[in-house]
Amino acid sequence: MIIDTHQHFWNIDQPRGHNPDDFRLLAAAEGVTGCVLRLSEKEGALALAEVEPLIVGVCGAIERGPDFAAELDKLSANPLFRGICYMGRDIEKPDPALLPDLENLAARDRQLDLLRVCPGFFGGPAAMQALYRGTAQSFESTLNIARSLPQLRVVVEHIGGMAIDGQPVTPEWQEMFKRMAALPNIWIKVSGLMGRDTTRRPGERATEAYSFYQPTLDALWNTFGEDRLFYGSDWPVCQHVGDDIARGIRIVRRFFSDKGENASRKFFWKNSKDIYKWEPRLPSQRPAQW
Repeated sequence: MIIDTHQHFWNIDQPRGHNPDDFRLLAAAEGVTGCVLRLSEKEGALALAEVEPLIVGVCGAIERGPDFAAELDKLSANPLFRGICYMGRDIEKPDPALLPDLENLAARDRQLDLLRVCPGFFGGPAAMQALYRGTAQSFESTLNIARSLPQLRVVVEHIGGMAIDGQPVTPEWQEMFKRMAALPNIWIKVSGLMGRDTTRRPGERATEAYSFYQPTLDALWNTFGEDRLFYGSDWPVCQHVGDDIARGIRIVRRFFSDKGENASRKFFWKNSKDIYKWEPRLPSQRPAQW
C-alpha cells in the first residue's frame, strides 16, 4: 500500500487534462491506493475529493491577510481539508499575524507544507525555474516557525529542492538538513526526486540509476531517520523528466526495502498518516498491518 502525498489534478474536464483516472492508470499498478491532493484552488479540489475516494485529503493555500482566520474556519469544516501550503516568499518577511494564524492552524490539527524555502531550490520545468527559489531568510523563517510552534507539523517538500548530481551531499545542504532535523516537528517529503537531477540535458529524461540518488537518500536517512521521511510523486510535474510514477517509485522502493519492512511501511504510508491525519475511504487504504 502506498499513499502518494504530492500530486496535482489540472484541467480535469479537458482532453489533455490530468484527472484521477489518468493518475490511477499509472499509479495503481505500483500499489498506490490513495493520495493527498496538492492544489491551490481549495474549493474545486475539495469538491473533487468529495466524489473521488482515491483522495484522502486536500492541502491548499490560504492567502495571507485579515481573512485568514475566516477562511481557515470555513475550510476546516470539511474533514478532507488537511492543511495549507505556502511558498518561501509567503513567509520570508512574516507579518505579525503569521505565528498566531499558524498557531490556529495547529490547534485545528492541520499541517503546514512549505515549498521553495531552502536557498537555491532546484527542479521543475524550465518555466518554473524563474519562480522564487528560496532564500536564507525564508529558510530561517521556516526554522523559526517550527521552533516557535512545536505543536505544528511542518513539511518541507521535494527534499527541500536540493540539486542532485550523483555526488555526496554538499556541506551546505548537510548543514541545512541538520538544522531542520534538530526540530522534531519538521518532516521531509521525498517527492519529485528525479526532478532534482542536474546532469540531464534539455529534453533528456532524468537518469534512473539507483546509485545516482543513493547518496542523497543516505544523507536524508542518516539525518532524519525512518519516522520523518515520506513519499510523494509530484505527478504530473514529474513527467517532464520522464518519471511516470513507476520510475520514481522504483528508486525509493529499493532504498527503503533495504531498510526493512517496517521502515518501508512508514515511508510509503504510516508517516503520512501521522502528518496529514488522513482517514481511509476505501478498503485498499486500510492495510492488514494497521
